[in-house]
Parts: sequence; C-alpha cells; structure tokens
Amino acid sequence: MKTYQYSLRFAIDPFNWDDERESKLIRFCKEARIDNVVFFINPEELNQGHPTVKQVREHWLPTITRVSGKLTEIGVTTSLNPWTTLMHSDRGQKVNPALGFKTMVDYQGQQSESIACPADSKWIDYIATIYGEYAKLQPKELWLEDDFRHYNHTPIKLACFCKRHMEIYSEMLKRQVTRAEFVQKMLQPGEPTPERIVYLSVARAEMKQVAHAIQKTVAKVSPTTRVGLMSSFPEWHAVEGRDWDGLFDELSGDHRRVSRPHLPAYNEISPLQYSRVFERYSRVTAELVGKNSDVYPELESYMYSPFVKSKLFTKLQLESTQMLGATGILLNLFDMMGNGIDESYGYAKLLAQSKKLMNLGVQHRLDVSQFDGVKVLISQDAAFNIQTVEGKKPEELLPKEDSWLALLGTLGIACKPEKWTAKSHFEGETLAVSGQFLNNLADQQIEELIKKNVVLLDGESVQILFERSQLRELIGAKELEIKRARTNYQSYEQIDEMTINGIKNPRVTMLQHTGDYYKIVYDDSKPVEVLSNAYSAKAEKLGPVMAIVNGQTVILPMNTDPKYGWESQYYSIKEQLLKHILNKTTSLDYVVEMPGTKLTASSNQTVLSNFTIDDQEQIQIHLTKTKQLQDWKLYYHVGVEVQSLQIKPEWIRNDVLTIPYQLKGLETVILLA
Repeated sequence: MKTYQYSLRFAIDPFNWDDERESKLIRFCKEARIDNVVFFINPEELNQGHPTVKQVREHWLPTITRVSGKLTEIGVTTSLNPWTTLMHSDRGQKVNPALGFKTMVDYQGQQSESIACPADSKWIDYIATIYGEYAKLQPKELWLEDDFRHYNHTPIKLACFCKRHMEIYSEMLKRQVTRAEFVQKMLQPGEPTPERIVYLSVARAEMKQVAHAIQKTVAKVSPTTRVGLMSSFPEWHAVEGRDWDGLFDELSGDHRRVSRPHLPAYNEISPLQYSRVFERYSRVTAELVGKNSDVYPELESYMYSPFVKSKLFTKLQLESTQMLGATGILLNLFDMMGNGIDESYGYAKLLAQSKKLMNLGVQHRLDVSQFDGVKVLISQDAAFNIQTVEGKKPEELLPKEDSWLALLGTLGIACKPEKWTAKSHFEGETLAVSGQFLNNLADQQIEELIKKNVVLLDGESVQILFERSQLRELIGAKELEIKRARTNYQSYEQIDEMTINGIKNPRVTMLQHTGDYYKIVYDDSKPVEVLSNAYSAKAEKLGPVMAIVNGQTVILPMNTDPKYGWESQYYSIKEQLLKHILNKTTSLDYVVEMPGTKLTASSNQTVLSNFTIDDQEQIQIHLTKTKQLQDWKLYYHVGVEVQSLQIKPEWIRNDVLTIPYQLKGLETVILLA
C-alpha cells in the first residue's frame, strides 16, 4: 500500500553528536511516523564552503553512515541533502585553492568569492565527483539544492557574465562583445534581441550539461539512487531559461523524476496570503515538472520553533499539499546547526495525526494532468519572448502568466496551471491568459485558441491582440487606450443592473491596489455583453470593464500592478461576478459562500482546504452535472484516525452540494467518488 513519504531534513554535526541526540532522532521518527531521513551535508551555520572529497569522507559520511544503520533497523530509509552545488551565497567563504574553479560574475560586474561559475569545467568535474562520493552511501534520494541556478546568490544578482561566459556569448554572436554592451542589448526595450536569446540558451544548456554529469556519476556508483532537484521561484527560473523537461530528464536517468517545489512561507504569514503564493509557486512548479514525477514539497520553519510558525499553520501547509498531487513532503522543522530534535515543539503528534489522511490522498493520487477547471496557460520559454519597457533590470523579464491562477484559486474556483509546449492543442476547454503569454504564440495559434475555447484575457493580452492588428477582431474591438491607475481618470468599476450581496449596482475599486485600465471600444455590430463599467470619482461612465465577447471570451481589461498585482480583485463582489460569468460561459466546480476556501477537482476527487482561521459552518460546492450523478464520500481525520461521511443525493439542490460538515479553520478534507 502506498504511503505519503514523510522525509525529515536533519542536520548532524559530527563533532557535536552523541547517544542522547541519536535516541531523540530515533524516537521522533517512530512517533511522527517518519519514512525517510534526509541528512544535510555542510549546511547553513556549519557550512565551510565547497567541501573537498577528504572533508566529505572524514567529516560528514562516517557519522551519517552509522546513524543510517540505526534508522534501517526501524524501517526508515536515508537520503542526502548536500547544501551546496553552486553555493547559495558568499557569507565570507572563498573557494579552496585546491579546487581551482572560478566564480560567478553578475550582470552588473560584481564577482562572487565562492559561488561557482556553472561553465567552469573544473567545477563540473568537481560537482560530479563529490556527488559520486555521496552516492557511496547508497541513499534513496540524493538532492541538488535550490542554489542550482543563475540568480539570487547574495551578494550578486543574475549571472553569469564572467570572462569565460563573455567569450561564449561573443562566439555565438560572431563578434566580440563587452559585458556592459551585452547586458544592455539583452534587456533593451521592445522585441527580444539575439543577445537575450544567446544568454537564455547558454544558461539553459549548461545546467542540463551539469545535471547529466552528476546523474551519470551517481548511477555508476549507486544505480538505485534517484537524483532530485529543489526549486525556488518559477518565474525567476524562466529568467535563467530553465528547460524543466530537459533538466529533469538529465537528472532522472531511468528513474521517475523527483522534485521539491517551494512552499512559500518559511515564517508564518496570513493564510489568505499563503493561498495566493501557493498557487504561483508551488502549483506552477508541480505543473512544470510534469506528471511523471514524485513531488515532495518543502515545509520549512525558519528560524524554527512555534515562535516562527504555529502548529496549525504547519498543519495547513502539510495537508494542503494534497492539492499538488504530492507523494510526500520534505520537513525542515529543526535547526541546521546540530541541536537535533527539540521535543518541546510538539511536531511528532501533529505529523502522526495527519499521516492516515495523507496516505489516503496518495493512494488516490492525482497527477497534474488530471485536474479539472480553468487551465491557466504558462510557458517556460516566457523570458525568450517578453518585450521589456525600460530595459534596465532583469526583473522586467519576469513573466506574469500566473495572475489568473492566484485569483481564481483563492476565490475557490477549480483551476490549474497548464504548461504550454509545441504540442499543445486545446479545443472546448476553459483557458486563462495573462501578462505577455500570447507573445509565446504565433498569430494562427492565438486565433485557434480564442475561437475554439472559452478564454479569459487580461489587459496585456488585449494589448498584444491590438499590436497584431489583424487579431483585434477576435474580440470585436476597434480602439484601445491605456489609462494609468491613480491619474484622476478611473476611480471605480460598477456592476450595473445587478445586485450582489444585497448591494444594488455594486462597486469595486479601480484606484487602489490595482492595475491600469485598458479602455476598449467595441464594435457595436459584434456580440459583446458588457457586465460592468469604469467610472470617475464624479460618477461619469468611462467605458466597459468586464465583458463577454462572442459568448466565450471573457475580458478583464487591466494589467498587473508592480507591487500589488491584482489585489483589488480579491473581493467578494468580484468573486460573485466572476462566478456569474463562468456560469454563463462554461461549466466547472467552485465553492459557494466559503470565502478563503480553495479546491482542486478531478473527475473523481476533490480536495478542499480552508485557508482562513474561520470555521466554515458547512461545505457548499457548485458541481458540474456529471459529478452530481456520482456517489461521493467525504474523508477527514479526527486525531490519528480517518473518518468518512457518505454524501446523500438530496444534499444537491440547484447544482450546489451542501454537506453538513463544519470545515474548521486551516483544515483540509478529501471528497472521493
């Protein structure tokens, strides 16, 4: 029977290890139902820079090997988490001269003292060799840390622009180019330049080359060991040109892919805020890695203890990973400097209580391709196609293709990220597009997308249709004018001739925490239904906001505010309007009158997570007609035991299933057919 793998990330200091710490670890693994211990090597406060083979052999592996043997006796497997590949940040460290490899230089010319240049053949040989040493322990999984990237290596930023890389770039461009000239061209406004394509292509290829070298060496030493990759922010990985399929193919060899998505809350934040970033980071990463993968999200509490994160919030993070189709979790719950298990935190009881529900979820595990709802299109090639405006900072290359995902998911509407590839084809689907996603597509692909599907578009998407003038007819539009926010033009959006939450003609701000207004003039001869309009502070009607074109293209004419994103749209009035629009254009699942509750849905499973501290008095879900005919059962846990509630047909009225179960704050439950 499949089990949800609890993998405890754990730091041993070989010079500060004793029988008491060992017995606490063994006891915790038993009580918390830990399946796998992932031992750090050279982590955080114990980090001494890039370790030599001698240090690994004499310092780290002997103690880990001994403790691993004790874990085997209680049925717990061992994995390894070396804390450095390129190196996270300098922190005063320098490359050991005996290792002999060079370091990164960022786009501004700053040089690191310890962060390896990924094109240095000496470093590639070193990292493959050192991973071969780790593999001698025969670990279940051998991880690459999320420092395996080109950005965010304090104190430097986007890299690498060292002398070696500049020679590579010059050779590909067939002319000598300086770093300053190359960066200026790489970021310059307008159409992507050859310099940008060269940078992204080189970054993409060299990381796959390194991954291949590591996997090849590990496979020779330990054929059963799987090489996994830890990831951070998907949009920044786009800025380094990451080829997710290619990279994981190189890392995986003959094994299934092993991925650790980031759960974006090292410290406790508002559960509602976590709801949004969970969509943008965790769900997007799980989609980019693909369905043929084992997904172990990262639950980290830094700087550790319940002073950093409440146990209920930790429980939400753990149990809501069901929404990712996760096969387990990496638990970084204790410090990384050798204190070992702190039993006062009470984590063993928490983990034990959730284990049976998590096992149930993995036994009915969904892969990312099975989720229903609105498909929010994303592309790993976004940075190749984005058009910059100012051309000054790498941040201008960050894609904004996940705006609909965070919004719809937080409003309790079934949705999923959907990776666009050369083989993508959609017909009869409900899709959502934001930012400059359409710049990844040719005109014919855009036309097919809009004509054959229900599509939600934002303002930047509309702008791209106008820039390719022959495509504006797809939305029946004649003119477009961008009105910047907070310029004394638009003040609020009014939903005319509707009553929502008992309010006639309700209003939503267009002044604060919002994007710019894309004022569209529609062709009167085209079938356009306007549902809301923009108004000035003097109640002057300015133009349409929410509209449905041809009965299937939904337009939200705004872009993403650089600081606040779409915060203005996270509002009960806009929630009701969007669900009204979706009812008119498509059929999908969503929660009803359960603010802050999210769901993921498939043909035979729905996961519900309450991302608020409020109890929901009952569960209400708008179901598709097909699902209303199915036999459903609700599963939840009380203490360590999983209990169930049979769904009765009479609980469905007017397409809404009402379950008399109080969904507690921060609780996750599972519906199975």
